[in-house]
Amino acid sequence: MVTQNIASPVYHVPAKWFDRYRGRDVIVRSSSPQELVECLRGADLASVRFIQLFSTLEDTSCLESFGPGIPVDIVLENPAQYQQLYSYTNLLDSHPVRITISLVSGFSKAVKLAISLRYAVKLEVQQPDEDQLAELESVLDLYLHLSSVSQPIEFFHSLLLSFYRNEPVSLWEITETDPRSVLYVGDDGSVVNVDINSETQECHECEFRDRCHGYFKFPDQNYDCDGVKHLFRALANAATEVRQDLENFKSMEAQAHS
Repeated sequence: MVTQNIASPVYHVPAKWFDRYRGRDVIVRSSSPQELVECLRGADLASVRFIQLFSTLEDTSCLESFGPGIPVDIVLENPAQYQQLYSYTNLLDSHPVRITISLVSGFSKAVKLAISLRYAVKLEVQQPDEDQLAELESVLDLYLHLSSVSQPIEFFHSLLLSFYRNEPVSLWEITETDPRSVLYVGDDGSVVNVDINSETQECHECEFRDRCHGYFKFPDQNYDCDGVKHLFRALANAATEVRQDLENFKSMEAQAHS
């Protein structure tokens, strides 16, 4: 949802501090739909990249008619409570809606429901353990092969496009955690400084360095990347297959018209 622009960073701010950042590109977050509406009423919504709502049992109908077209990111804080996703479906009539899901045991159930309801999905991934990697593989398989998936699942989607187009990309940017482009403002109003210089010698020798940039070495530089490399290879292979299928199709079309 965020496009990098280092010269003009995006500020990720709590709703209560929004007034400090009027006129700047912002992401505005809150656990209260009403607070989001009240703080943004009368503001220049063109500078709002998206609003972020932490999963809540509060009525979200106030957002349905507010700022049509502004993307809404709903953070499902407890993926085990994925049934909550049904209560946000009306927002789809007026907003692009993405569900951000943490990697806790069973998170794939939340992903499956989210995509069945036609939400976009962002996986909040850091350094997945063995069980989480197994679930990630199952979700990746779903993303690549289930024909009914109509919305992106990040970080898979952007990496697949990167491999298909043979264009480098940064996983820090995809996950919206690059502090050069997204400045996170804490609840106390101060900007949180994060040093993401986490690359190791292993990173410099890695075939996926031009896309990972040490992302999976943060915060523990001793993290074993073998599992995530397997995910990267699966995406790279899938991109190659798509490219070959397209080339074969074009070749068949050319022969048919010759």
